[in-house]
Amino acid sequence: MQFGVFANIQKEKVHPVLPTFVSWMKRQGYDFLLESDARGLCGTDVPSERCLSRTEIVRQADIILSFGGDGTLLSTAMEVGASCKPILGVNVGKLGFLTEIETHDLQSAVKRIQEGNYTVETRMTLVAEWKGHGGKHVALNDFALVRGESARVIRIRTQVDGQFLNVYTADGLIVATPTGSTAYSLAANGPILAPTVPAVVINPICPHTLTARPLVINSDRTIQMTLISSDPATLTIDGRQEVEISTRTTIVIRRADHDIHLIRFGDRGFFDLLRSKLHWGEDVRPHE
Repeated sequence: MQFGVFANIQKEKVHPVLPTFVSWMKRQGYDFLLESDARGLCGTDVPSERCLSRTEIVRQADIILSFGGDGTLLSTAMEVGASCKPILGVNVGKLGFLTEIETHDLQSAVKRIQEGNYTVETRMTLVAEWKGHGGKHVALNDFALVRGESARVIRIRTQVDGQFLNVYTADGLIVATPTGSTAYSLAANGPILAPTVPAVVINPICPHTLTARPLVINSDRTIQMTLISSDPATLTIDGRQEVEISTRTTIVIRRADHDIHLIRFGDRGFFDLLRSKLHWGEDVRPHE
């Protein structure tokens, strides 16, 4: 089994972790590849022939290890794409909603993978396209059509399977997967969905009417968002990539043809994760 190692070297906390892990992998005789940009942190522990581009690592490796936070895992997921290679997220960030393990569990996690002692959880993705763009964008979390530089609200005509839903007057509109329901959509008072529920959330951001509420629909539906404001807006993809959208542009969003596969060990369930990451049941009042 060959491991591919991706790392967000912009995070300072990755700097002491990655060389130690790579040295351990080498001593144990594990087969691994390291993304080229991270070689500088590991020095001579990794020969040049084992340092490849992310694209080549995805092609060759059996398992992808992602060192960073949730943002790093989102980036890794887009690199892995339709290859369906399983990803193990290693949390070297703050929240770590998507990542599976902390750095102190690294060695035992690799051993468990070698032994086949893990499961793979499937996460759906969304794809968006629009006329004049000539391409497709894929998101694991969400697409959000938000107002641009202007402080004015935008108006978005929305349809589901060609049927008129609403014209939202708001700061924007989020279309989120179950994975993304705990990201931007949650901050915009959206519902939390269990990660494997086949559904999509349509959630207005700061709507200028109290009757505009988040909506959950089946994942096999097609959503159309048409910007009808005169001001341009911005489409964000997983909060990482931004594309300017001009007025009268219609964005078509549907479930993508491929899913993302995350490695899970079963040591903690989704509800355990919610309690710990969202601090449910804790006294958040300041202690005197």
